[in-house]
Amino acid sequence: MTKREHSLYLAHDHMYRAEDFRRDFDGGVGLKIVHLGVDAWIEAPSVRDYEAAYYVNTGFLARGLKRLTEVLKLERLGEPIKIVRNVADIQQAVEEDKLALILGFEGGKIIEEDVDLLDAWFALGLRHMQLNWAMRNSIGASQAEEDELDQPGLTEFGFEVISRMNDLGIIVDVSHSAPKTIRDVIETTTKPLLNSHSGSRSLADKEQNLWDDQITDMAENGGVIGVHFCSRLVLGINGVQSEIEDVVRQIECVTQIGGIEVVGLGPDYMLNFEGRDEDYLRNTNQLDISWTKGLEDTSEIYNIVDALKKAGFSESDIDKITSGNMKRLIGDVLPS
Repeated sequence: MTKREHSLYLAHDHMYRAEDFRRDFDGGVGLKIVHLGVDAWIEAPSVRDYEAAYYVNTGFLARGLKRLTEVLKLERLGEPIKIVRNVADIQQAVEEDKLALILGFEGGKIIEEDVDLLDAWFALGLRHMQLNWAMRNSIGASQAEEDELDQPGLTEFGFEVISRMNDLGIIVDVSHSAPKTIRDVIETTTKPLLNSHSGSRSLADKEQNLWDDQITDMAENGGVIGVHFCSRLVLGINGVQSEIEDVVRQIECVTQIGGIEVVGLGPDYMLNFEGRDEDYLRNTNQLDISWTKGLEDTSEIYNIVDALKKAGFSESDIDKITSGNMKRLIGDVLPS
């Protein structure tokens, strides 16, 4: 098997520098959704500033636009990347030997409480938006509110957001959302959904992971679940590093419940980012966080292909997991 036999599509990644994109492509990544930021000021200069921004919208639009501008500038200056605005751009990236990038954001604070801002973001190239990060926002409840009996799921504004995203051709991502929010979205959307970085909650009981019925719901929707590579989401415990076999076990479990068509790769790479790691780890109190051994960045990511082969997955199934299912979802949602 050659390294390029399977081009990998990543549903969730936070590495947006030129050197990250080069490492991605050299590692076998053909396309990724790059998250330009999250619904928290993770790079805040202090924990106090981070906490002050936690439940407010202020600053996220400006910071998001700055990050988007940085990535657009890399494309303009000739870096081997292709911003995907429509389905045809993916094939163009292949022909031009470039990394295809879908620009996304982890949380809806970038549109504040104005659904029309989605139109502006779309015009600038955004083709993905996750509804929540770790906290509620004007769109709906997050995983942190899953046990609150009076939490609304999607708000009235949230229902407007889903409709506009469907109409424009922006991928709706329900990772980190509360179960009721996810249920509301599934009952509302006219397009397949993405849960970009998650796993089986029966294997790893973390709020971000999905119960069996939620995996089934995602499969019936025609959506994709990107299996996480972060150790605590893979194992369900903190402070222990997972192994590649643990990720394969997650993939096997999700596949057994929802079928092979629902599975993708959502590594959520975040670390080894000089100038960001220290602030991020301090502000979010995640000093014990780790990624799976042998899958700690995209220079190692092709190891998942060999692990899937060893576990007995067919070439056809590996193609679906590594790119085919994401390619189908993108084709169903983005403009043609």
